[in-house]
Parts: sequence; structure tokens; C-alpha cells
Amino acid sequence: MADNGHNQAPSTLSVIVPTYQEVDSLGPLLERLAPLWESGLLLELLIVDDDSQDGTEAMIADLDLPWVRLIIRRANRGLSAAVLQGLAEARGEVLVVMDADLSHPPEVIPDFVVALDSGADFVVGSRYVPGGSTEDGWGVLRWVNSKVATGIARPFTAVRDPMSGFLGIRAERLRAAADLDPVGYKIGLELIVKCRCQNVVEVPIHFSTRQLGQSKLSLRVQLQYLVHIIRLARWKFPGWSSFVPFAAVGLSGVVVYTALLWALSVYASDVMGENWLIIVAIVLTMMWNFVFDRWLAFWYARHQAIWRQLLGFLAVCAVPVLVNFFVTQWLLDDQIVTPVAGVVGALVGSVVGLVFNWLVARALVFGRPAT
Repeated sequence: MADNGHNQAPSTLSVIVPTYQEVDSLGPLLERLAPLWESGLLLELLIVDDDSQDGTEAMIADLDLPWVRLIIRRANRGLSAAVLQGLAEARGEVLVVMDADLSHPPEVIPDFVVALDSGADFVVGSRYVPGGSTEDGWGVLRWVNSKVATGIARPFTAVRDPMSGFLGIRAERLRAAADLDPVGYKIGLELIVKCRCQNVVEVPIHFSTRQLGQSKLSLRVQLQYLVHIIRLARWKFPGWSSFVPFAAVGLSGVVVYTALLWALSVYASDVMGENWLIIVAIVLTMMWNFVFDRWLAFWYARHQAIWRQLLGFLAVCAVPVLVNFFVTQWLLDDQIVTPVAGVVGALVGSVVGLVFNWLVARALVFGRPAT
């Protein structure tokens, strides 16, 4: 880690800028931040660089500005991890995170400070509030991507621009955060949720298109965002995050059971009786449900012994399985077409067992997620 050693006293304001191969943008960014320092504001700028090896270290050393610190990260690299390290090492009472690529206007940082001093829990530099804008030529696909991502974040916050990377928070509130563990490049939503920010103020900004360097937005980054949303949902809504996948897996089990019953009745009816057809279809469907329930609905228990969970799961499912078996058998005896009997039997069993199975499996087999 490189640190020029200046400005060891606590700062009023810390600006954290994560970088990777952004040396061409740093000069103009420093020029636009310099007036904050020159105005008498006790400022520190933390440039948290993921070992770019692009001349950033030499540039900062040559400038030797008393308000600039450079942190070089050679392990656990990544945007969110860089931001978290910068926040952890910042000495300011007010913490601001922004990009290095000049898309975020440093001139509005005083507005961030005013909002936080006035009682805001969190501040977002927003493109989508009155007075905010994006530069022409942003592109339809990028605009749609932003809107879709914003919509996905709606269960967590009513903020209009939760995807913004231009953020402000007081150090005191950050220290009270629980389980910070972001994935990907959008740490703002993580901070809003896990710092339990209620009063979020959006400061309008003009979002400029990157002039130098290359955009970090990629398909991989977007997939990481979806993973992040799932992890946040599991943290904030652990009950619903378990029950909804459990119900979805149960519904998929209806399809699997019906398909198995049809396939077995067509290809195995010569070697096994009607009851065995139903039993085999039920057992295979239960295995399907167990695998996907353990992965999606009871994710927090995957480190536990799988065989104990399997036996417990099979025991819990016994009630709806018996309902499924007898309803299917009754319908088959009534000469209803086999696939239809399977659908009806599975649906009746699923309705009977859905809530019962989930509650009992959560309490006795997999346990509740840690809070």
C-alpha cells in the first residue's frame, strides 16, 4: 500500500475513488476536486487502486498533494472490495464515494455534506430526480439496462437512482452497518439496505459519458448484480426468500411428477404395476424437490450434513406424498387419463403440503437462517 503520509489528523470529508487503469482521468479529477481543498475544507482523497500498473502510483508520488492518499491493492481486487477498503481507512466524518471517470461532478459534493449535516442517512447523486440528467448519446440499451436494474431494486428502496455510484454517508452510520458483503459494482444499494438508511436524499447531477478509459459494465457485472439482489433479499427478507423458491420448486415438482408418471406408464407399465408407477414417480420427484429446495429455499443450510437433511425432508414430505398417492390412485381407478391424474394428484398434494412442509422443514430439517 502506498500512502504519502500527509494529513494524519481526522478529516471532515473523505472522498473515496476506486480505480483500475484510470490514470488518464485522475489529472482532470484532481483539478476539479482541488477547489474543495483550497476553500479550507478539511479534505482527504483516497484513491484505491487495484494494482493498475498504468502509472498511477508514479503520478500521485510526483504530485505529492497533501490531501491525496493512494492505496494500492494487490489482493482481493474488485470494485466493491476497493470501496469497502477505502471506507474502512477513511478518516473523515463524512464519506463520499465517486467514480474516477469524470461521470460524477465533484462540484456537488458540498451539497452532499449539507444534506448529511441536515439529517440525511444517505445521499445519492441522482440522474432521475428533477434537475438530474444524463448526457446525450447514452444509448437506448444502457438506458434500458439502468431502468431494469432500478426496478429490480424497488423492493429495497424507493430511491429513483439506486444504481448510482456517487454516494455519501456519515462514518458513524457506516460503522453501524451489518454484514457488508457486496457483489459486483453497485455498493450503494448494499449500504442503503445494510446501514438501514431510511432518510435517503437524492441530489440531482448531470451524469457525463465516460471520456477516457473503458467502461467496466459487462455481462459478467450485470450477472453479479443479480446475484447481489438475491443475497440482499435473503438478508432483508429471509422468510419470503425461502418460501417463494420453495413454492416455485413445488410447482416445478408438479411438472416433473406428471412427466415421470406419463413416461413410466408408457415405457414401464409392462414391468411394474400401477402402484409402483406412482411410487417411483413420487420418489424421483421428491429427490428433485430436495435438491432444488436445498439449493434455493434453504441456501443457508447447505454446509450441514446432506444425508440427515434428506431423511428429514422425506419424513416431512410424507403427509402430502400420501395425499398425492391416494388422489392419483383414485383418479386412475376412475379411468381418468394418467397425465391428468398426475397433475391433479400433485396439485392437491402440493396445496396440502406447501405451507406445512415449508414450516416444518424450516424448523426441524434445515433450521432458520442466521440473523
